[in-house]
Amino acid sequence: MARSGTEGRGVLEGAFALMEVLAHGDEVGLTRLAADADLPKATAHRLLGQLVALGAVQSVSGRYRLGPRTFRLGQAWHPARALRAASARPLRELAAAGGGRTSVSLTVPEAGHALVVGSTRSEVDDVFALHPGVVLPPGSAAGLVLAASAPEAGPAQGWSRAAWSREAARAREQGMAFQYGQCVSALSCVAAPVFSDAGQVVAAVAATSLDGRQIALLGEAAVRTAAMVSANLSRLPAHAARPRREGVPAQGAAGRAAPHAVMARRH
Repeated sequence: MARSGTEGRGVLEGAFALMEVLAHGDEVGLTRLAADADLPKATAHRLLGQLVALGAVQSVSGRYRLGPRTFRLGQAWHPARALRAASARPLRELAAAGGGRTSVSLTVPEAGHALVVGSTRSEVDDVFALHPGVVLPPGSAAGLVLAASAPEAGPAQGWSRAAWSREAARAREQGMAFQYGQCVSALSCVAAPVFSDAGQVVAAVAATSLDGRQIALLGEAAVRTAAMVSANLSRLPAHAARPRREGVPAQGAAGRAAPHAVMARRH
């Protein structure tokens, strides 16, 4: 994996690839870890040994899981603190509207991905765990809502540009996006945008269920929840209400809202 002149970067890439795989499972064996991280088995074994020695990974009977040092470091990272505070109660209320069978999540754009920063738990977690820190699969409803505010962005993996543009246009027009089994075959979801005071889409509220019929009925509820989060966000002090959005330009050069970062509000 190491490359001439970039050996250090190659080692770090390999280590993080392994940790990304471990972040999505409880305990994983070496063979699967190497395959999922796209690393030679010998390289994976060597890197895992180093990570175990550092406390970033634990080894139990030949299987691996994330270690306490990784947990401590992760607890120090607090993305979108204001958004999570503004969304806590609305997310719980939307989850209750789903009868406890629906997972509700808050997602922000992060370096071109849709990153979950807040969520409630349900039976959905047995299929796909929507806990904070998870990056959603390409083409998710939340990802589509976020992308709809930046139409110049390229299509999600597995989508043609034309199909992605049509879906983004529909999301902008309706103020929400639905997906039925396109990302994870057993799951359906609906998402709606959260706005800053400047009219920028800064996050997405999503409801996910094993029952597509339930999701079809939750669209307006998701929109209302997102509106409540937007309202709560506007009441926070200016310095606290400014969400962290790495990798996604939020303002133009003169501090104005970027032209593409506007999606029609629903009232």
